[in-house]
Amino acid sequence: MQVPFHAVVLATLVAVATFAQVIPLAFSVGCDNSTSYPFQRERGCFKPAFTREIDNGGDPFIIVRFSAFNLPRNDYVLLRSLETGATVKLSGAEYHGAFDAPSINGSRLRLELYTRAIPAGGSSSPSTCTGFHVVGYTSVLQSPPTHEAVCGGNVERTQEAACFNHSPIMTARSRAVARLVINKDGVLTGCTGFLLGNEGHFITNNHCIATQSHASKTRFEFMAQTMTCPTKIGDTVCDKQLACPGDVWRGTATFLYTNEKLDYTIVLLDRSVVARYSYLKLRLAGPIVGEPIYSVQHPQAWGKRITDKTAWGKATIQSTNSLEASYLLDTRPMASGSPVLSTTDHSVVALHHGSLTQTTCPNFGIKSDLIANDLESLGLVPDTAFS
Repeated sequence: MQVPFHAVVLATLVAVATFAQVIPLAFSVGCDNSTSYPFQRERGCFKPAFTREIDNGGDPFIIVRFSAFNLPRNDYVLLRSLETGATVKLSGAEYHGAFDAPSINGSRLRLELYTRAIPAGGSSSPSTCTGFHVVGYTSVLQSPPTHEAVCGGNVERTQEAACFNHSPIMTARSRAVARLVINKDGVLTGCTGFLLGNEGHFITNNHCIATQSHASKTRFEFMAQTMTCPTKIGDTVCDKQLACPGDVWRGTATFLYTNEKLDYTIVLLDRSVVARYSYLKLRLAGPIVGEPIYSVQHPQAWGKRITDKTAWGKATIQSTNSLEASYLLDTRPMASGSPVLSTTDHSVVALHHGSLTQTTCPNFGIKSDLIANDLESLGLVPDTAFS
């Protein structure tokens, strides 16, 4: 069935996003600042040479922003959650310059600097700038400029991905889906995307990543999910932003192509991610009205969730037009870029990108055949990207 909803959906993509500020919190160690770099005076000392606590007042995570970071190779900063004990290590060998640190779950963390003794004959005032400068932190991600809706009223029908472990093929397909945190001109936002084909290509929406700058400043996090389906109080659930940390790919993505009309972007990671998480395929024939479907997504930048039901039963493709497919699968902001897959052949039949309004369904995805034909004409991805 053909329906004229395309113009309405495109209008939603200019919706005003919720603003997420970087909270200023400036302090420095070394690099000609008021606190000199604290080289250890004795070998074998394993206590932190500098500590600083950060409290965000109750938000679910903290992402520390460094404007400068230059430590000796064997020195490191440890970010430690004061609620869960989880840690992130930022070593001088791996981190340099300005960056947003990986997130720490919880509302309080302690930054700990571990340094080594000055080598024999060394100086506590090296010729190069040694130290770091923190300018603030983020505890809330900005929603992308699009609407995405829960279609089942007060009951949301997405579930933790682990609750689909009864379906090995759905579980296998879900591994290729990643949570994205994107730095856009200093403001962090979240989206979803997935590996396409066997050479490390990755696809998401144009309104998520539109430039090389966006791609270079995107964190690609795979397997951000709980490993078991929660069935009772106290079980792990991932319904907070950046909950259930996964595996962060440590490379820098290469921007290849974007199509604003079809609202998709292709970037290149590397083959190592395919070896670990496999990949998905776009169906060349496109979606079929009435076929059963499911979606794998990171709504609100939560842990990975899957949905295949609506308030009326199994989810299906409701309708199509020249550009999009409509469906009643539940979504939320930051699910943008999620794959909509057929339960018959488990190929991607649509790239999710919006709804009528934040509270009005259906939701919509760009039809797979349009994206596949565009990519085939450009020769950007391997044949394994299509089915």
